[in-house]
Amino acid sequence: MGFEDAALTRLRRYREEADRSLALSRESEEAVRAFSRRLFSGLGYVASLAREAGFEAETTEESGLLNLRVIAGERTGASLTFGVLPGAAAETDEDLMHEGLSHYSLDPSGYSGRILGFSSIVEEGPCQTFAVYRDGVWKTKGVFVEHARGKTHDSDEILHGFCLRIVGRLVDLAALTGGAGVAWSPESGYSLEDLASQESFPKNLRLPR
Repeated sequence: MGFEDAALTRLRRYREEADRSLALSRESEEAVRAFSRRLFSGLGYVASLAREAGFEAETTEESGLLNLRVIAGERTGASLTFGVLPGAAAETDEDLMHEGLSHYSLDPSGYSGRILGFSSIVEEGPCQTFAVYRDGVWKTKGVFVEHARGKTHDSDEILHGFCLRIVGRLVDLAALTGGAGVAWSPESGYSLEDLASQESFPKNLRLPR
């Protein structure tokens, strides 16, 4: 076999491997996008139930982001925004890792897509992370739901129950119920001028462990 034939054989093998890798990554991306649509719809449904229960609650979608806002009373609002990360990659967080994978596996068949949540109450980066796998498994960890797992094809009733946990936690953070609370900041820099102008004294949010 001459050089040209040998090179073409190898390059065609590279093409097959590249096609496989790209197809697997696309499947992970499609899985997380499909799950995000169900999750966002479920949160919207539970928000409508919260309104019936007497809360001001709404969901809005813009530029691929879902914003969930709950107001329990005067100056007691809290919001949570979810969005899908572009792309897919191997998971490195033990709490989000598929049971059939390990840190040593970088094959695209085990890639996950991610959904991140950010809250107006929790200011230290993402406060809820979802990992969604191409086989339909999803796992999450964070402030709103400490740990949970499920399947992307779970029934609406199961998914709505999960969404209720998120909305309920948002109410806890807005109204300081369910073990959440605030404490006076020990180092505030608060001045007499601040008091005279009725500025709020700095407080630190405390979350139940």
